[in-house]
This record gives sequence, C-alpha cells and structure tokens, in this order.
Amino acid sequence: MTNTFVKLSRKDVSAGVEKKGSLSYLSWSYCWSQLCEEFPDSNFYFAEPTTYPDGSVMVKAVVTVNEKTHEMTLPVMNHRNQAIQNPNARDISDAQMRCLVKCVALFGLGIGLYLGESLSHTVEQTPYDKAKALADSGDFMGFHQFVHNLSEQDQVEMFNAAPAGEKTAWKAQHRALNKQAEDLLKEVVNAIGEAVAQSDETLLNETIDELSTYERQVVANRLSAEELEFITTARSA
Repeated sequence: MTNTFVKLSRKDVSAGVEKKGSLSYLSWSYCWSQLCEEFPDSNFYFAEPTTYPDGSVMVKAVVTVNEKTHEMTLPVMNHRNQAIQNPNARDISDAQMRCLVKCVALFGLGIGLYLGESLSHTVEQTPYDKAKALADSGDFMGFHQFVHNLSEQDQVEMFNAAPAGEKTAWKAQHRALNKQAEDLLKEVVNAIGEAVAQSDETLLNETIDELSTYERQVVANRLSAEELEFITTARSA
C-alpha cells in the first residue's frame, strides 16, 4: 500500500552518511545497496556528459525504480562546489556517482540530507512552493497532509500562486494526487473493516503497521465506533 517515495524516504540512511568538510553526503555504494534492498530491479545509466564553451562539464544520471524514471544533472565540481574547467576522467566519474545519489534522492532515499541543506530557505517558501515540491516528488500522501493542514485562505493562495499558463495543469495535478491519497485511505479503511468483520487481528496489525502517523489519524476519523473499539482491544492485547 505504501508508495515508492514514502517507503524510501522513511529508510534510515545515517550509516551511509560521510563527511567532506562541512558537507554531509551519502556514499553511492551504500545508497545503491539500500535502494536495491527494497527494489532489486532498479537500474541506472549515465548519459553522455555535456561540455560547455568555457570547458565546464555537466553529467546526467537516469534512474528507474519500480517502473518510474527520474533524471538528474550535476556539474563537475571541485571541493568548493564550483564548476571546474577541463575535468579529467576521475573528476567526471566522481561527479557521475554524486549525480546518481542525487537522482536516487528524487525517489525519496536520502532526501533528508538535501532538505537539511535547504532548511534556511524553507521559511521563504510559499504554500504553492511547498505543495509543488511535494507534488513533483510524487509524495501524494505528504501532499494530502500538507494541503489539508492549510487554512482556507492559504489553499486559495496556493492555487492562485501558480504561474500564468500553468494554473490548469496545477489544478489537475492537485486533483490527481488527492485522488491517489483518497484511494489509498479508502483501501485501508476497507481492509480494517474486513479485519473487524472477520476478527482477523493479523490482517488488522499488518494494515495498521504500514501506516504513517498522519495516515492513522485520518483513517481513525473514518472508522465506526465498533471498528475503533476492536482496534483498541486487539492492539492492547
């Protein structure tokens, strides 16, 4: 029931975090092993590097996980994160592996490291910026949680803040993500109802254990008193 992004973003990757100066980064080998632990059919490739007139080079990683593909580009940089001119083969290889890790983060694995880098900017983000970031990442339940916690005024601002020419597409994306979340919540409520009807505590526990705190709160508000009583009894036994 859990989508790819949510599942991977919940993985603890602290054991694979390495330090380079003041920056923290995820080892590419650890990153890939953790990804394949969950989705063994994952694959990637590097596109041909692009060389610019000033001699700097951009690399690109393309990763496919659970039949979904993301791309990420990254300039070949020095230890100060400045683009370098005429990089050698080792420079390009190192940049490709960094790019691979950043591309995998689009699927959720290790994304907390990048969120940490941008914490100083989050205060300046508008409701639209935050919602769009969640939407583009594919985190439909995180999107559902964020939007439903907004005030009515903030929701209006979120829609109105979409750039000209993108408002219709943004509303369609909002509807699609909200439907994904609602479909999942409905599926969970039905599974719990089935577990209660059959007095199946195994099914009940398996269903609830997969849920996040937010998902449990929403589902609880949609259950009957009988179902809640059964859960309380079963889970406290």
